[in-house]
Amino acid sequence: MSAGGSADGAAAGAINSTHLLIAGIVGGLLCIYVSGFLNETIGSVIAGIGAVLAIVWGADAIRRVASYGLGTGVPSIGYMSLSVGVISTCAGISLASILKMGILGPVAAFVIAVIIGAIIAIIATKIVGMKIPIMLQCTIEIAGAACLSILGFSVAIAGSYDMTAIYENVVASGYIAVLFILCTMAIQHPFNACLGPNEDQVRTLKCAASTAFLSMTIVGIMSSISGGLGWAIVLIVGLIGWVISFRAFVTASCNDAASTRWAGLWPNVEE
Repeated sequence: MSAGGSADGAAAGAINSTHLLIAGIVGGLLCIYVSGFLNETIGSVIAGIGAVLAIVWGADAIRRVASYGLGTGVPSIGYMSLSVGVISTCAGISLASILKMGILGPVAAFVIAVIIGAIIAIIATKIVGMKIPIMLQCTIEIAGAACLSILGFSVAIAGSYDMTAIYENVVASGYIAVLFILCTMAIQHPFNACLGPNEDQVRTLKCAASTAFLSMTIVGIMSSISGGLGWAIVLIVGLIGWVISFRAFVTASCNDAASTRWAGLWPNVEE
């Protein structure tokens, strides 16, 4: 029996993984592109929502690949994939700028992430010898989700997916390092927090939504450097989303628990 609760390690869930993939890719890219046609205040919020969608998709991909073991590889594949996300984001928007076709930046970044993710997975399966059937697919998905989450939050901070704006507000400021940690934890934490014989996809994704919105809240504070009121709206929307999703996660955890006790308190009567 795998940690994901599936005998074959597939970690099947109530929500079709293909639907989450479509929501992550289409929703993430669409939100990033739409943000460029809106004013900075609303655009930053939409870009942040795109990053949230990508994080939830990435968390599901982590869940599927990590269910083949005991979850010990979650940090490794998480940090590796987010490294790909940072590299592909910078490479994609830089390539688009060099070609003077800035509109292609987000797509170029995503394609580069997919290619690098595929190369890493092939090395892991063919050379290192990891016997995980869905390694290729899930590594590609996690790398893609990492790229879109990094890019979405970068756009929320910079107010644009233009290379110059992201370089000045995200890279040169050092915020790119913070985004690396934020998105890594947001994507990899949910399955680590929920793994076990009774792990449930819906509960895990509720945790993923809470970590994504919590990251968005922090991004709102970080984006205050760009001025305007956009940062406050991003912070408020992220905070509201976190309260709702975390409450749903806690409720689901209590409903699925065999019993609930107040943590840290001695029982009134010794048992």
